[in-house]
Amino acid sequence: METEIKQIVSLANSDKKFKEFMEDPTMARKKKLAGLDEFCKGGKFSETTSNFIKVVGENGRLSELEKIAECFEELCMASRGEVKCVVTTAEPLDAAMLADVTDALKGHVPANSKVIVSTKVDPRIVGGMTVGIGEKYLDLSLLSKIKKVEHLIANPV
Repeated sequence: METEIKQIVSLANSDKKFKEFMEDPTMARKKKLAGLDEFCKGGKFSETTSNFIKVVGENGRLSELEKIAECFEELCMASRGEVKCVVTTAEPLDAAMLADVTDALKGHVPANSKVIVSTKVDPRIVGGMTVGIGEKYLDLSLLSKIKKVEHLIANPV
């Protein structure tokens, strides 16, 4: 089910017409549910996934499907003993640096948890990195340090 929901979200993000269908609040619910039913049959999704998508549609929450999918993914990962970590750097990490960061992150997750690292590049952080570990957030970027210094200069004690 997790893979199928990711597939639906990916399709919605890549197909403008499908996304509009999913997010159109003016469409009658019966028409939308009939369209979802056809979509699920055509996509050959499992009964569980089809029923889930229909319930989300019945409750008028299809525009929230991506957020729902992210939360569901986190729950599935937690049940498998995995922790998702998002590392953002100013420049891409090479393999050795990524391995070092992954090893360092193991100390910030529960014992026997598997660390799943995804990386992002954001040149605005100048240097260093930001790390999201579940609900924890570590800001080790140069941008945050620069902002602290600017604040101290602008507001002397």
